[in-house]
Amino acid sequence: MKNATELANLPDEELMLLVANGLIEAPATELFRRHNRALFNFVAWQCQGNTQEAEDITQRTWEKLMTRCADYTPQATFRTFLFQIARNLWRDLRRSASESLRDPLDDTQPETPTDDLAPETELALRQNLAQVHKALLALPANQREVVVLRFFSEMSLEEIAHTLGEGFETVKSRLRYAFTRLRRELEAGS
Repeated sequence: MKNATELANLPDEELMLLVANGLIEAPATELFRRHNRALFNFVAWQCQGNTQEAEDITQRTWEKLMTRCADYTPQATFRTFLFQIARNLWRDLRRSASESLRDPLDDTQPETPTDDLAPETELALRQNLAQVHKALLALPANQREVVVLRFFSEMSLEEIAHTLGEGFETVKSRLRYAFTRLRRELEAGS
């Protein structure tokens, strides 16, 4: 059995192969430590700010990963495999729901670093973040998904294409259209 230090130095794909071969707890814990925050961020944006739903889907993603670990092949990155599971769970939930998942957003806004800021600077910063948040949510789902994977989950365009099952050029186009629309939304709001 490998110790925590050895596991921390292994690539994700090797950790997942250990899980698939029956050594579950320590490698799965390391994978969770590395990817849970990015996974939750992705799912939260998919759920358009419904944190309860995002937490549920994130937890179900990890559960499904454990039941599908034998299906894993290291041809794609582990992160791509994980995010595909989350995306499929979200889509299944959306399909099965009788109403849209566009639940009202929580009243909470993204946290802003406010140490040592003048009150008027802090207010302007919070307003800008709220405006960006609103503009992101106004994007079509396929464009928002690409932006979130690229900038909140820090995936490469190749990883995004593989995760979404789309072509590289399609992902690039969606990102370009998203930026054009975001720029237009943000300029209109200022």
